[in-house]
Amino acid sequence: TRNIISTSLGFNGNVRSRFYYQVYPAQLSIIRIFNLDSAFLENLKSDPFLQNAYQDHFDLGAGGTFYYTTNSDVNPKTSYEYVRLQTGISGNVLSAFKGLMKKDDNGSGMVWNTPYSQYVRAELTLGKTWRFGRDDKQGFATRLQAGAGYAYGNSTALPFEKHFYSGGANSMRGWQARSLGPGLAAKDTTFVIPNQTGDMKLEANMEYRFPMFWMFSGAVFVDAGNVWNLKRSDRQDEPDLAHIDGKSLWTGMAMNWGLGLRLDLDFLILRVDWGLRLHDPARQRGSCWLNPRQWFEKNGYALHFGVGYPF
Repeated sequence: TRNIISTSLGFNGNVRSRFYYQVYPAQLSIIRIFNLDSAFLENLKSDPFLQNAYQDHFDLGAGGTFYYTTNSDVNPKTSYEYVRLQTGISGNVLSAFKGLMKKDDNGSGMVWNTPYSQYVRAELTLGKTWRFGRDDKQGFATRLQAGAGYAYGNSTALPFEKHFYSGGANSMRGWQARSLGPGLAAKDTTFVIPNQTGDMKLEANMEYRFPMFWMFSGAVFVDAGNVWNLKRSDRQDEPDLAHIDGKSLWTGMAMNWGLGLRLDLDFLILRVDWGLRLHDPARQRGSCWLNPRQWFEKNGYALHFGVGYPF
């Protein structure tokens, strides 16, 4: 159980309906964790890196989101492109007063008996969609995403809620949300609901869209990506499958393809996507490449319902 109290002070606006910004000079969150499952707690004790991500923390920092697009319509009917940058930094102001603070057993400075977080985090998204064919009814959409967070100073790991995840209706559609990664790691069965996260994310998506009949249209898509950890785990009894390096960047890259059905209500898009796994990095004991027969097995596909285009 996580209790979160948060508040922020900021401002937002836009320039000519092309450049949008949200700037928060002050963001405050206080996170307290209770009732950790005994099996999960035991798993955390064997890995201090993970344990530090699941602890109480006091988060005081700043952040912002900057978005540029050539078409700001909810359902664009023409070709367009966009860039989105999300940034955040925390703990630097508090670190100036660390010498005056009470320390915990690890030497971390505390505010209200809670260690404060210190990290930097950023995520960049680039997207472009081409519309073509008769009345621009066909489309080809692409997206690239890259994000990373790094803990330093008073923290050894990013707070849990600042981690990246993959999978879901707007991400790797061959997986349910938060069920992919990190890296080559298998699913953590101590979670009832999938909760696979990392402190780095890379993803690329492509989708071909075409008209069918009435207000229905179809799509064929390919997704590739995953999340990883930048820092190595302290666990010594097994290899760190979640850490990213030159080898795991490629072997840990998940891939899927799929088919989609969209209902275009002009002001709203309702869609169903069926994602089929091509390359699953978690299949360590067998081939990570799935054959067509395996696409229809329990862990070979995912079905998603969504509102609006995925990207």
